[in-house]
Amino acid sequence: MLDHQIEQAMLDWGAVLGNDAVDFSAEPIASTLGSTKRVPLRLTPKDVTEVISIVEIAGKHKVPLYPISTGNNWGYGSKSPVIDGCVVVDLSKMDKVLAFDAQTGIVTLEPGVTQRKLNAYLQKKGCSFLIPVTGAGPDCSLIGNALERGYGITPYADHFAAVMSLEAVLPDGTLYTSMLDGFGGGDVNNLFKWGVGPYVDGIFSQGNFGIVTKMTIALAPIPERMEAFFFSVKRDDKLELAVEKVRKVLREVGTVTGSINLMNKHRVLSMSEAYPWDAIGEDGLIPDAVLQKMMRRNQVMDWTGVGAIYGNKRVVAAVKKEIKKILSPVASRLVFLTPGKVSFLAHLLGAIPVVRDAHIMNTVATLKKTMDLFAGEPSEIALPLAYWKSGEKPKEGDPMDPDRDGCGLIWYSPLIPMRPDVTREFVEMASRICRAHKIEPLITLTSVSDRCWDSTVPILFDKRNQAEIGRAHACYEELLDAGRKLGFVPYRLGIQSMGLLADESVQPKLLRKLKNAIDPDNIIAPGRYGL
Repeated sequence: MLDHQIEQAMLDWGAVLGNDAVDFSAEPIASTLGSTKRVPLRLTPKDVTEVISIVEIAGKHKVPLYPISTGNNWGYGSKSPVIDGCVVVDLSKMDKVLAFDAQTGIVTLEPGVTQRKLNAYLQKKGCSFLIPVTGAGPDCSLIGNALERGYGITPYADHFAAVMSLEAVLPDGTLYTSMLDGFGGGDVNNLFKWGVGPYVDGIFSQGNFGIVTKMTIALAPIPERMEAFFFSVKRDDKLELAVEKVRKVLREVGTVTGSINLMNKHRVLSMSEAYPWDAIGEDGLIPDAVLQKMMRRNQVMDWTGVGAIYGNKRVVAAVKKEIKKILSPVASRLVFLTPGKVSFLAHLLGAIPVVRDAHIMNTVATLKKTMDLFAGEPSEIALPLAYWKSGEKPKEGDPMDPDRDGCGLIWYSPLIPMRPDVTREFVEMASRICRAHKIEPLITLTSVSDRCWDSTVPILFDKRNQAEIGRAHACYEELLDAGRKLGFVPYRLGIQSMGLLADESVQPKLLRKLKNAIDPDNIIAPGRYGL
């Protein structure tokens, strides 16, 4: 039953947008978190003028809004608002590439532009730039990911750092653009991130001060050569040495590499073969003997490192020598591959009947998708992770959608100082807590600099099983609590835990003052990041 305020707003929105853009089915929104949120309406504007009208009407009737770009924010809340009762503003139909400068690699987008759509646009134009890809898959919004401060593995790994400018509709319906733009620097505004005067664009990142309707981002050029490197650390007791060596690589040749990932054996195996349901132990976990068989079958060691080099042939050759020298004390296996080599290998093996259906073909197919990601091509390489323990995989060729397909996934994403002893402390903490809740400890450490990791730990569970849902959320809460005590604080949060940031001891008073001044009626995304 809609309350009077929403009923009045709905009539006004229907008059402005047309009834086709107002979905009042009022179905609860489900996500991979295993919970639902009550949403009275969903609005789908087609351009910024309609967004302005939506916000003005919401302000008139004091109706809270929750904007989403495409809503494919798997494991953090997806299309769900933080609190019940918000009208969702779905910006996925605003999917135009508004401008592109082939000389500088600067592109201006709307929120509905996904990795897949930008890739198609650049291919049609014949432009040689890398898509800022992520493991979330081809159908995730570039703007949405940048605003969440997401990152990838290509040279411009920090996606918000690549944001040059943005436009946003404020809670009173006015349009925000930077002071540099208003000062007459419209062109250079898209080429220089910081503008002039106080830097304001940042408040729209992980915030709720407005609805971003346009963004200009810098794309990295496709280099003359790209080579990925994969290295294996045979024993877990070499983790500390691996951390030292990765840090050394980043410090000495980090300008021509993207991020470097370190993944534990559980994480790599989740990408390599199906979950062994028929071999689970009495404790609900994969027994060590089964794990060892899986490792031998897939030639997986305790830790696996992955990175890439970008540059011309001479630069790549020189950097390879340095990486070999730096990693030689810790890497039991070190391999350098190009996309061409992997494609040739896949073609060769596919042409040999005796191995065409062998286990190695799956490994090569996974490797090819990984190389696509390094090469800045949208890939679903990481999405099957969400289906490892639950969900119905779509037919071959159909896009994956963990929400639609019933997957259970919560991401725990803490920042970890890149110190060997601290990294070990985190890995032991995360492993212990996951196992205590019958969750396999799938741990990835991704460099966000030569000083800091972001770890991504997927908590996978069966959403059809209430006991598993309870264990998954208890596991996340214990990880969050234990991690905070040790200084491991998430760089981003899911909607289920954003309320923790509302604590006065956590939230700076300045943020609260800004929110009260800009949005006194709490119209835009109430509760988001505690505001």
